[in-house]
Amino acid sequence: MENEKIELESESLLEHLSVGLSTIALKDEIPTPKWNTLNPYFGAEDINEVVDWPEFNYDTIIQRYGDILSSKQIDILNYRPLMTHPEIWHKSQLDTRLDDLVRFHTIRTLKVTFEELEPRLQELNLKPVTFGRGTSARTIGLFWPDASFTAIDEGYGQSKNRAPGVLRISPKWSSEWRHVKDPSDQHHFHYYQTLAEVNFYMDGHGARHGFVLTDAELVIVKRLDHNGRLAVSLPIPWTAGGDGQLSIRLGLWYLGMLAGEEDNWALECTELL
Repeated sequence: MENEKIELESESLLEHLSVGLSTIALKDEIPTPKWNTLNPYFGAEDINEVVDWPEFNYDTIIQRYGDILSSKQIDILNYRPLMTHPEIWHKSQLDTRLDDLVRFHTIRTLKVTFEELEPRLQELNLKPVTFGRGTSARTIGLFWPDASFTAIDEGYGQSKNRAPGVLRISPKWSSEWRHVKDPSDQHHFHYYQTLAEVNFYMDGHGARHGFVLTDAELVIVKRLDHNGRLAVSLPIPWTAGGDGQLSIRLGLWYLGMLAGEEDNWALECTELL
């Protein structure tokens, strides 16, 4: 049965991006292997320090881009899903679900934003970027991440990945595992192992920012130096949204804006918080 179309409407970018997302159902039993596959090119030991990044928040976004978020209108096609989505158990299934819930909206809202700012792009030192799968960016070495923010004018597969992203299903990664102190605990190890993967891709492309996205939350990552020091945002829950709340769509849109900042997206030298 197809989705029932309701009507064409218009709303502000802020309203459009602030919508909370429906919960994605996981299978009760996740097939083995339980943990993430290891890689000889990076490991949990690559991460020397993880600190908070509280400045990645709703107030910062509004302070920087509130005018265009509130004033720019975007046409939307509302629909009501009439079928229950199947449960997922693998990150490839999560990736497919993101097309409808996240990726399309991020691509479209970034396009509308950069078109509106086009007369001022040089003044603002911004370059239009888009959101795609990891293969949309230039491949460095033998591996690529699950997601990318790339410069539109550099062509498909040619741009550096300005903010690489890694997908996980929530049984295999959680921001809460950061607080597990025992290094021998698998939760502790795989928390840092996943951050090491994001760091590996950020380092390979020279990027300052990246992210981890699961079916439960989004965490934005900021590389502070070339020696494994990272800052992480507060987790954005999958269902978060509404007036004054940071949603996953708004968080990814802002990450795209950071990726478009020519004087900020790349890590050129050690930076302190």
